[in-house]
Order: sequence, then structure tokens, then C-alpha cells
Amino acid sequence: MAKNKRITISINNDLDIDFRRIASSKMLFASGWYSKAIEEAMRLWIENEKK
Repeated sequence: MAKNKRITISINNDLDIDFRRIASSKMLFASGWYSKAIEEAMRLWIENEKK
């Protein structure tokens, strides 16, 4: 299993609020929900860019 990497990013506040609102409702605030949602978003972006 790959190690997790801690990163620090800066994004638009409104974008973060929208993302957290949608992601939290999908992930039901389960442990690590924000990290899991970010990983899913990154995977989707990568797959979309490969097309």
C-alpha cells in the first residue's frame, strides 16, 4: 500500500466551500472524508485528462 503524502494547497474559498458541502454529503462525514473526496476528484481529473 502506498504511503500518504501531506500537502498544503491554496484554493479559492468559494470553491472550497462548494466542494466541502457536496463532498461531505456524499461521504457522510466518515473518517478521512475530505482526503478521500480530494483523492477521488484528482483521479477523475487525471482520467479525464488522459482522454
